[in-house]
Amino acid sequence: MKKDQAMRHISRIDQDRKNQHGWWVRIHRDGKMIQKFFSDIAHGGSDNFALREAKKYRDALLVLYPKPERGNMFNKPNSRNKGNPPGVHKTRSLKRGRSYEVWQAGYILPNGKHINKKFHFSLDGRSEEEAKALAIKARKEGVKLIEKMMREKQEKRATYKAAAKKGRG
Repeated sequence: MKKDQAMRHISRIDQDRKNQHGWWVRIHRDGKMIQKFFSDIAHGGSDNFALREAKKYRDALLVLYPKPERGNMFNKPNSRNKGNPPGVHKTRSLKRGRSYEVWQAGYILPNGKHINKKFHFSLDGRSEEEAKALAIKARKEGVKLIEKMMREKQEKRATYKAAAKKGRG
């Protein structure tokens, strides 16, 4: 059963032995666990007030630490792609009813858009080695673009965090 979105990242803690009752907010981002406990007693003795504060805190964390983008499957070596860099493989392409062998470079941008670039080769045109080299070059350029987009996103997030801290001050 899928957890209710309104309570995502929030758990109820009731430990009578320790007289500990409240709401626990936990978010896991970039290998770190960010967590905070909102005790009923510290919030007027009411679980409603504690829950309200926990939700505010959770929402602020989700702005500062948004959900990560989908993983880039092309960045990992694959057992079916022996001897080639990740994201580069030889395949067949169909154009106008005719089948061609191509070298293909692929990657996924942080916004989820899939990019595939195909490089054809034939006996009377580009050699297979040239097509493979072009695919590897396109893949490297794509990875640089991904890194640039991620850097810009991190800088934007850092600017937002600084502004949020300054506003709290």
